[in-house]
Amino acid sequence: MKALERIKSWKKQGYIEDLEFEFVRFLTQLQAEAEDDVMIAAAACINAQKQGHICLDLRQYDNEPLFGEKNTEYILSQKVLERWEIALLRSELVSQDGSLKPLVLEEGRLYLHKYWKFEEEFTQWVLRRSSVTHDITDLQKDAIRHFIKGRKDLFEINWQEIALCLSFIKDLVVISGGPGTGKTYTVLNIIAAHMVASMGNKEDFKVALAAPTGKAARRLVDSIEDGRDSLPDKFKHLLGEVTEAQTVHKLLGASFRGNRFKFDQNNHLPYDLIIVDEASMLDIHMWVRLIRAIGPDTKLVVLGDKDQLASVEAGSILGDLCGGTNSFSNEVAETIEQMIGVSLPLSEAGTPSINDSLVFLTKSYRFKENSGIQKLAGAINDQNADKVIEFLQSKNYPDLHWFEPDQSSFEKILHRYGITHHKDYVAFQDERRIDTSHKKKILCAIRKTKLGVDSINNAVEIGIKRKNSLITSTEWYDGRLVMATKNDSTLRIRNGEMGIFNSRSNKIQFEGEHKVSISPSRMTDYEGAFAITIHKSQGSEFDDVAIILPERDSAVLSKEILYTAVTRARKNTLVVGSKDIILKAVKRSVSRHSGVKDKIWQGS
Repeated sequence: MKALERIKSWKKQGYIEDLEFEFVRFLTQLQAEAEDDVMIAAAACINAQKQGHICLDLRQYDNEPLFGEKNTEYILSQKVLERWEIALLRSELVSQDGSLKPLVLEEGRLYLHKYWKFEEEFTQWVLRRSSVTHDITDLQKDAIRHFIKGRKDLFEINWQEIALCLSFIKDLVVISGGPGTGKTYTVLNIIAAHMVASMGNKEDFKVALAAPTGKAARRLVDSIEDGRDSLPDKFKHLLGEVTEAQTVHKLLGASFRGNRFKFDQNNHLPYDLIIVDEASMLDIHMWVRLIRAIGPDTKLVVLGDKDQLASVEAGSILGDLCGGTNSFSNEVAETIEQMIGVSLPLSEAGTPSINDSLVFLTKSYRFKENSGIQKLAGAINDQNADKVIEFLQSKNYPDLHWFEPDQSSFEKILHRYGITHHKDYVAFQDERRIDTSHKKKILCAIRKTKLGVDSINNAVEIGIKRKNSLITSTEWYDGRLVMATKNDSTLRIRNGEMGIFNSRSNKIQFEGEHKVSISPSRMTDYEGAFAITIHKSQGSEFDDVAIILPERDSAVLSKEILYTAVTRARKNTLVVGSKDIILKAVKRSVSRHSGVKDKIWQGS
C-alpha cells in the first residue's frame, strides 16, 4: 500500500486527523516518488508537534506503536527507525543543514522546518545572552546592599539575594522555584534595586511586567502590591508606577488573533527591564516572538516552576533551560562575593554559560516545615510513590486529605466546592464576588467521562439549581461561573478567562484585562467553571482545591499534572482517586522531544 493510501486509511480510522494527511499530500505534490518511509515519518513528525513536541526524536522510541496508544499495528522498532533515517537522509524533501526544505533531520531529530528554525534562533540567543557578564559599578553595589538582609545562619545562602545580584551581572536571569519560595518577592527587590541604581544616570527606568495569561498577570501584580511593605520605607515609592502587568501577547503588541506583532526584531520593546512570570507556560513560538522584541540593552528576568506542566503548545522550554544547579563560574562567584560577601558553590570546568544565569529557589516561605502540601509536592516531584501514599494517609497533615472515589465523597465535594461555595460568593455584589469565587476550585485531570470537567460542572449546577428552587432548564442564574473557551476579538475576552453572571445587571462580569460585562446572549464559546482542567488552572492559585482523578489510567496522568494540581492550593489540598491511579500518575513522567537542552547544555 502506498504511504498516502495508508495514511488516509489511518485518518478514516481516527488514528490521525486531517493535518497529517494534508501535509503528506502536500509532500507528494513536491516529490511524487518520495519513499513511503519518508512520508510516514513526515506524518509522525506532524503528529508529534501536535502532541507538544518540537520535533520527532527517533532516538526516543523503542518498539512503541506509531501515534502513541493508537492501534495502527505499525511498531517503531529499531529496525524501522534505522530504515526511516536512511530514507530521510537521501530524500530531497529533507535538509541536514537547515536549508529551506519542508523537513530538517538533525542528530536523529526530525523537524518541520519552521520549528527547527525557531529552536535554532532561540538557543543561539540564549547562548549569546548568557555568555556576557557585566562589571558592577559602585553605584550598583550600593543599590544592591540596600536590599540585602543580615543572615541569621552564616552557612545558609539566600538564593533570592543571589538572583538580585545576577540581575545586574547578567542580561538574562531565569529564576525557578516551587510555590511560596519567594519568586515575586525576589522580583520586587530586583525592580527596586535597579531603580535605585539608575537614579542620577537615567531619569526614567522603564519596567514591564508580563505573564502568559491574564490571570497570571493579575496575580503577579497582586503579589507585588502585597509585598510592597517589605521594602525599606524610603524605597516604597519607587514602585508607584509598577502596578500593571499584561499578557505577553499584549506586551508584544499582538493583534487579537495573535498572528501579527507590533514589536519584533525591527522594533524593540522600549523597556530597560522585562519581567515574565509563569514562564513554564510559554511555548517555543512565544519565546521566539519575545526574544526578537528584546533589544541589546534590555534585561530579561523570567520566573517559573520548572517542575510544572509544560506549555500546551510545542516545547518545554523552561524545563530545558533549567538543566543546571545552584553553582557558578569563578568569574561570577568572585563578583558576587565582592558585592555581598557570600561564598558560592563553583560549577565544574566546562559548564555552559547558561548555568550562570540560573537560580533555583529552594526554601519555602509560604508553607511551614510540617506542611503536607509541600511534602506531598516534593514526593510527587521525586516520583517517590511510597512517600506520596504515606503523606496522603497520614493524620499529621491537616492541609492534606484523600478520598477514595465513591458516591459519598463526590456528594461532599459537590456541596463543599460547589453548592456551599456558590452561596458564599453570591452574597457579594462588588469585586469581592470574583475574589471570593477563587477561594475554592475543583480541578480535573480530564474533560470527558463521569469524573471529568463536563460531568462535574453539570452535577454542581444541578445541585445549585435545586438548592435555590430553580427549574433544571434554567441556563443563567445569579452567580453562575463560566469560562471562555475561545478568544473573541469582538467581545474582548480571551480563552481561559472566567466570569460570573449577575442577575441584577443580567450580564456576565469577566475578570480579564478589560473586565468586560457581556450579555449572555452574546456568548457562544464558554463552559461551566466550578470545575476546570488542571491545564487551565496554571497561573492561578486557590485557597482550597479538590483534585479529581479519573477511574481509569490515561496517558494524560503524570507526575507533572499531579504536581501542578497540588501546588495550586495555598491552604488545603484534597485528592480524590484510587491508590492505583495515584501510583501510576506519580511513576509516569512526560518528556517533550526537542534539541533545546542538547544545544544549550552541550553546545551542539
